[in-house]
Amino acid sequence: MELSVSGPVAEFSAPIDRGAAGLARDFVRKTLSDLGYLGDHGDVVLVASELVSNALRHTATIPVVRLAGDARRLRVEVEDGSPVLPRPRLSATVGGWGLQLVQQLTTAWGAHAERGGKVVWCEMTADVAS
Repeated sequence: MELSVSGPVAEFSAPIDRGAAGLARDFVRKTLSDLGYLGDHGDVVLVASELVSNALRHTATIPVVRLAGDARRLRVEVEDGSPVLPRPRLSATVGGWGLQLVQQLTTAWGAHAERGGKVVWCEMTADVAS
């Protein structure tokens, strides 16, 4: 798969259990340091955790997390085995706010069908002076 951000692609397969989101957060933190990403690491960790949690909540497959980027640009992808594409909900009493959060914290996001499932992706940029 081709990512729109140059550089190496780091990949992690999250287990299907309660600790998956935490392990994914650890992977993201380490990868952000390895990439030298200058943006807000907390925002990236939050977005990735939300995408992994959604994959675990709505599918019965192992989510795969991919990160690629450099100091200024980053792409996060979460692939799962469900062909159902996500859509933000306007309001919900319980849950449903995650994709709105993703929209607010990223420069772009989307989803597309792939290999019998889907990839939900987002891109983020570091807000640093040139």
